[in-house]
Amino acid sequence: MIIRFFANSIVALITCAVFALVPNHAFALDQTEQFFQDAKSLLKSGNYHAAIQALSQALGFLSINDGYSRTVLLARAQAYYEKGDFKNAWKDLREVLNSQDLSGEALASSLNLKALLNLKEGKLSRAVEDFTQAIDIPHGDNALKSVSLANRGITFLNLGAFGKSISDFDRAIEFDPKSSFNYAARALAHLRTDRVEQARKDSELSMALGPDKQARRIVNSVLNELNFENMGEDCVVSRINEDGQIFVLVKFSNNGRPHRFLLDTGATHSLIDKSLLKELSRETRVGEIGRGTVHLADGSSLPVTKYLIENAFLYNMRLGSIQIQTMDKKTKRSFNLLGAGSLKNLSILIDTSRKRVEIRRKSSTAAQAQNLTPPLR
Repeated sequence: MIIRFFANSIVALITCAVFALVPNHAFALDQTEQFFQDAKSLLKSGNYHAAIQALSQALGFLSINDGYSRTVLLARAQAYYEKGDFKNAWKDLREVLNSQDLSGEALASSLNLKALLNLKEGKLSRAVEDFTQAIDIPHGDNALKSVSLANRGITFLNLGAFGKSISDFDRAIEFDPKSSFNYAARALAHLRTDRVEQARKDSELSMALGPDKQARRIVNSVLNELNFENMGEDCVVSRINEDGQIFVLVKFSNNGRPHRFLLDTGATHSLIDKSLLKELSRETRVGEIGRGTVHLADGSSLPVTKYLIENAFLYNMRLGSIQIQTMDKKTKRSFNLLGAGSLKNLSILIDTSRKRVEIRRKSSTAAQAQNLTPPLR
C-alpha cells in the first residue's frame, strides 16, 4: 500500500520532467507539436489511451534518429506506465536508453521511469540504484534534480531508511524550494521518526505552496495523525488512516516529546523500542516488573522484558501508569505498539463509517475494578 501510494505521487513529477525536455518551438512541424501538446494535456487529465495515440501520431512525423523522437518515445513510455501497460512501457524505455547521445536531462528522466518500473516489480534495491544514477548525471535542470532526489527519498522511506530519506528531501528542497510535494514527503518522513513538530511545520509549508492533489493527500495523512479533537479532559477523538490503522501520540510527561504509537485494539500488551525506553526513563519513573513472551502473527514467540511506566499521556489526556514491554532479542525496528489491553482505564469506540475513534476514560469505579497493576515502589 505504501509503495503504491508513493509511486503514484512520483508519476506526476516524472511526467512534468518528461514534457519539460522539449520546448514548444522544438518541432519543425506544427502538427507534430500539436500532437505532443495534446498528449501532455491528456496525460495530466488521466486519459492515457488517448495520450498514447497522440504521441504515436507525433512519432509518425519524426525520423527515428531525430533527437526529439526520443523525447516523444519517453513520454509514450510514461503514458504506458500510467495506463498500467508495463510491457510496452519497458519496450519504449529500452529503445530510449539504447539511443546514442542522450542529453543529461533525457537520461535522468529515463532512469527515473526505469526505477518506477522496477518498483512495480518489487525490485527496491535496483530502483535505488536507478535513482542514484539519475542524481549523479550532470545536467542543468534543478527541478529534475529535485525530482530524482525526492524519488530516491520516497524509496528510502519505504525501506525504513528514514535518515537517508530525510537527507534526500533536504537536498531536493535546496534544488526546488517551491515544491509542495518535497515538503509534504519530508513531513511524512519526520512523522515516521517521531519528529512531530518538524512534521507539522513541513505540512504547513507544503499547504502554503499550493499543493497538488497528491501532495495534499500526503499532508492530510500527516495532519490526520497529528490533530485530534479534545472532547473534554476525559475524551479525545482521533482518526483512522487510509489503511485502516489508528496512530496516536503518546507522551510520558506533561511537557514531554510526543511519540507515534500504533493503537491496536486487539493487543493485550504495549510494545516499544529499547531506544525509546531509555528516552522516557528521563521523563518519568520506569520499573522492571518481570519477563514474559509475546506471540507474533506468524506463530513465532519472542522473549520480552516488562516495565511499569508511572506516567503517560494520550495526546493531552492523562493515562496514569501503563505496562509496556521491550523485545529481549534484537529485531527489525517497527512501530511502537499501544495495546488496548494495557489501557484498563479507557474505552475505545471505533466508527469506521466516519473514520474516527473515540477514546474515553472509564468511570473511576470501573477503572479501579480493572486496574490490578501494582504501583512502583
